[in-house]
Amino acid sequence: MTEPNSTLEPASPVIRRRRGLPLIWLVPLIAALVGGWLAWRTLNERGPTITITFDTAEGLEPGKTRVRYRDVDVGTVQGVAVSPDLANVIVSVRMVKGAASYLNDRTSFWVVKPRLGFGGVSGLGTLISGAYIGMDPGTGNGEALSAFRGLEEPPLIRSSSPGRRFALRADRLGGLGPGAPIYYRGIQVGEVVGYEFSQDWQSLTIPVFIHAPYDRIVRPNTRFWNASGLSVSIGPEGPTVALESLQSLATGGVSFETPGLGGPGDNGEIAAEGTDFPLYESRNAASDARFTRRVPFLVHFDGSVRGLHPGSAVEFRGIRVGEVTDIRLDVDPVTGEARIPVTLNIEPERLGSDLPAAHDTDTAYARMKTLVEQGLRAQLRTGNLLTGELIVTLDLFPDAPKETLVRGGPYPELPSQPNVLDTATKTATDLMNELARAPIAETVVELRSTIQKAGALIGSPEIAQAVGSLSRSLAELEKTTQALGSEGEPTIRALRDVAENTSKLVRQAEKTLSSADGLVNSSRPAVSDLQGLVRELTAAARSIRGLTDYLERHPEALIRGKRG
Repeated sequence: MTEPNSTLEPASPVIRRRRGLPLIWLVPLIAALVGGWLAWRTLNERGPTITITFDTAEGLEPGKTRVRYRDVDVGTVQGVAVSPDLANVIVSVRMVKGAASYLNDRTSFWVVKPRLGFGGVSGLGTLISGAYIGMDPGTGNGEALSAFRGLEEPPLIRSSSPGRRFALRADRLGGLGPGAPIYYRGIQVGEVVGYEFSQDWQSLTIPVFIHAPYDRIVRPNTRFWNASGLSVSIGPEGPTVALESLQSLATGGVSFETPGLGGPGDNGEIAAEGTDFPLYESRNAASDARFTRRVPFLVHFDGSVRGLHPGSAVEFRGIRVGEVTDIRLDVDPVTGEARIPVTLNIEPERLGSDLPAAHDTDTAYARMKTLVEQGLRAQLRTGNLLTGELIVTLDLFPDAPKETLVRGGPYPELPSQPNVLDTATKTATDLMNELARAPIAETVVELRSTIQKAGALIGSPEIAQAVGSLSRSLAELEKTTQALGSEGEPTIRALRDVAENTSKLVRQAEKTLSSADGLVNSSRPAVSDLQGLVRELTAAARSIRGLTDYLERHPEALIRGKRG
């Protein structure tokens, strides 16, 4: 049996609707949330934007050049543009979060790149990594800024460097410059930061920085001096050359010392930061600064003062006690006499405890008056044979004429003593003048005439005949006395005495005539020698005058000799 055909109808699909978003939408949602979180984080961590003005943008690239502090990135260059006046470039920098606290008027920026200077080579690492902007954050409560002026050179002293700043005052820079070293006993303890003129343009202010712990050496009585270059001096032991260091020879340098440091009188007071100190030209000038009192005196010199100038030393037996402050020419209109008044400044503190007190000028004058009465005189002497420089020396001359301290003018006047060269010249001149006034020629003529008359008299035949006759008479007298015998003995004795006396007289006359003859013969070369002596004295006087004139013009000839 067959089953009847049946038709199978397909079943209809059933659609079920789900509620909510499909899972696929979670992906963009999560991406949006992550993006928002990143954006919020970026905005939250973004630091302030600042601008830095430089003269040139050499080595700076937007998006690549970093701003670094202690080799840590603290910002990125966002853009570089030329200023509206075309004079500079303006660099936009995005700083990291938290940078606003140290962006103030004490913050400084500069471009770090390879540099070669007297202090050495710096920035070699940028040859590989490229240039970057260095930063020195400001400290303290400075004024907040967003626009800065970049430095063309790196700052010498960073704000984080321990130490203190001071200022030096000077009339001239003397070879110093930024970065010049500062030494204490040959050890570099600081640097010169820069220099600037005073408001009146008459002096310079030189800021310096002393590193810790050496800044504690700087006390209120510390003295600074310029140690640039070579210091050459000539003393009894020969020339002396002083050089602080090769670096100071090239870049200049400053040295300082603190008198009494660590001694019984040191109270431990440290100079406050920013204290001003004078900068002396040399160590000697700094050492002389401790003598604060100066008493003026006046001295008149009659001779030449070539080689003497303001600043020349005044010495007392080789010890410097002052200096020359002024030199002038004073001509008397009536007599025409020329004198040279020289003003001296004497420092009583150098003279010792037994001499005038430094704080009492009247006592100083009174004590100096006593010394003048004891023979104190001022004299010009050669201080340097090579340069011909003169100095004023004070010394005691007990044999000098009595004088006193004259106080009638603006300053008390010290008496002067001629120097050795002037004295020798005056003595030679006086000798020549006396010889010129002496009647040497007339005396020689009279002596020659007398000698000629004596010679003529000695050689005359009358004298010879008289001597012969006297001898014959004596012989006859002898015969007569023998003939008289004993009866005429008294007469004979008397005649014999006469004869003997006459014989003695004749012999004495012969000796006298012989001596006179020798005198006449020997006097002829004597007269000739006397004439030659007069000529030699005249030539010697002329030579002495020439020598003194030449030595006044060229005193160095005493060592090097006379040039051709």
